[in-house]
Amino acid sequence: MRCDRQIRTELYFGMSVPATGGTVSPAEWEDFLVKEVTPRFPDGFTVMEGKGQWRDARGSISSESSKVVVVIRGNDGAADGKLEEIRKAYRERFRQESVLRTDTPVKASF
Repeated sequence: MRCDRQIRTELYFGMSVPATGGTVSPAEWEDFLVKEVTPRFPDGFTVMEGKGQWRDARGSISSESSKVVVVIRGNDGAADGKLEEIRKAYRERFRQESVLRTDTPVKASF
Protein backbone atom coordinates (compact mmCIF):
# COMPACT_ATOMS: atom_id res chain seq x y z
CA MET A 1 0.00 0.00 0.00
CA ARG A 2 1.39 3.38 -1.01
CA CYS A 3 0.42 6.54 0.86
CA ASP A 4 0.53 9.90 -0.88
CA ARG A 5 1.18 13.27 0.72
CA GLN A 6 -2.09 15.08 1.30
CA ILE A 7 -3.48 17.86 3.48
CA ARG A 8 -6.07 17.17 6.19
CA THR A 9 -8.23 20.26 6.62
CA GLU A 10 -10.67 20.58 9.50
CA LEU A 11 -13.35 23.27 9.56
CA TYR A 12 -15.06 23.91 12.92
CA PHE A 13 -18.61 25.26 12.71
CA GLY A 14 -20.33 26.60 15.83
CA MET A 15 -24.00 25.67 15.90
CA SER A 16 -25.19 28.67 17.95
CA VAL A 17 -26.54 31.70 16.11
CA PRO A 18 -25.52 34.66 18.29
CA ALA A 19 -27.70 37.20 16.48
CA THR A 20 -30.91 35.30 17.24
CA GLY A 21 -30.00 33.34 20.35
CA GLY A 22 -31.00 30.17 18.50
CA THR A 23 -29.11 27.30 16.94
CA VAL A 24 -28.54 25.97 13.44
CA SER A 25 -31.20 23.29 12.96
CA PRO A 26 -30.41 19.83 11.55
CA ALA A 27 -32.30 20.76 8.37
CA GLU A 28 -30.33 24.02 7.99
CA TRP A 29 -27.05 22.15 8.50
CA GLU A 30 -27.95 19.51 5.91
CA ASP A 31 -28.97 22.25 3.47
CA PHE A 32 -25.63 23.96 4.03
CA LEU A 33 -23.75 20.72 3.34
CA VAL A 34 -25.75 20.08 0.16
CA LYS A 35 -25.41 23.61 -1.22
CA GLU A 36 -21.95 24.69 -0.03
CA VAL A 37 -19.73 21.74 0.89
CA THR A 38 -20.73 18.88 -1.44
CA PRO A 39 -20.43 20.89 -4.68
CA ARG A 40 -16.92 21.98 -3.71
CA PHE A 41 -15.73 18.57 -2.47
CA PRO A 42 -17.85 15.96 -4.28
CA ASP A 43 -15.19 13.25 -3.79
CA GLY A 44 -15.98 13.20 -0.10
CA PHE A 45 -15.60 14.60 3.40
CA THR A 46 -16.44 13.56 6.95
CA VAL A 47 -18.63 15.35 9.48
CA MET A 48 -18.05 14.86 13.21
CA GLU A 49 -20.04 16.12 16.17
CA GLY A 50 -18.28 18.30 18.70
CA LYS A 51 -18.67 20.48 21.75
CA GLY A 52 -16.45 23.51 22.03
CA GLN A 53 -15.65 26.66 23.92
CA TRP A 54 -14.17 29.91 22.71
CA ARG A 55 -13.83 33.59 23.55
CA ASP A 56 -15.59 36.01 21.19
CA ALA A 57 -14.39 39.45 20.09
CA ARG A 58 -16.10 41.08 23.11
CA GLY A 59 -14.28 38.76 25.52
CA SER A 60 -17.27 36.59 26.41
CA ILE A 61 -16.63 32.88 26.79
CA SER A 62 -19.19 30.68 25.07
CA SER A 63 -19.77 26.95 25.01
CA GLU A 64 -21.69 25.40 22.15
CA SER A 65 -22.27 22.33 20.02
CA SER A 66 -20.26 22.21 16.85
CA LYS A 67 -19.72 20.29 13.64
CA VAL A 68 -16.27 19.49 12.29
CA VAL A 69 -15.91 18.89 8.56
CA VAL A 70 -12.76 16.97 7.62
CA VAL A 71 -11.43 17.01 4.05
CA ILE A 72 -8.38 15.06 2.87
CA ARG A 73 -7.12 16.88 -0.21
CA GLY A 74 -4.21 17.77 -2.40
CA ASN A 75 -2.09 20.81 -1.64
CA ASP A 76 -3.38 23.25 -4.25
CA GLY A 77 -4.74 26.76 -4.47
CA ALA A 78 -8.08 25.69 -5.93
CA ALA A 79 -8.91 23.62 -2.84
CA ASP A 80 -7.80 26.48 -0.57
CA GLY A 81 -10.18 28.83 -2.38
CA LYS A 82 -13.08 26.40 -2.03
CA LEU A 83 -12.45 26.03 1.69
CA GLU A 84 -12.44 29.79 2.14
CA GLU A 85 -15.71 30.05 0.18
CA ILE A 86 -17.29 27.52 2.56
CA ARG A 87 -16.10 29.44 5.62
CA LYS A 88 -17.40 32.72 4.22
CA ALA A 89 -20.78 31.21 3.30
CA TYR A 90 -21.27 29.83 6.81
CA ARG A 91 -20.26 33.06 8.52
CA GLU A 92 -22.68 35.04 6.37
CA ARG A 93 -25.58 32.60 6.44
CA PHE A 94 -25.53 32.01 10.20
CA ARG A 95 -24.01 35.36 11.26
CA GLN A 96 -20.91 33.78 12.78
CA GLU A 97 -17.86 35.69 13.91
CA SER A 98 -15.51 32.92 12.85
CA VAL A 99 -15.09 29.42 11.41
CA LEU A 100 -11.86 27.80 12.61
CA ARG A 101 -9.68 26.12 9.98
CA THR A 102 -6.71 23.84 10.59
CA ASP A 103 -4.44 22.25 7.95
CA THR A 104 -2.16 19.32 8.73
CA PRO A 105 0.13 17.41 6.35
CA VAL A 106 -0.76 13.70 6.24
CA LYS A 107 -0.02 10.61 4.23
CA ALA A 108 -3.19 9.00 2.90
CA SER A 109 -4.22 6.09 0.70
CA PHE A 110 -7.69 5.65 -0.77
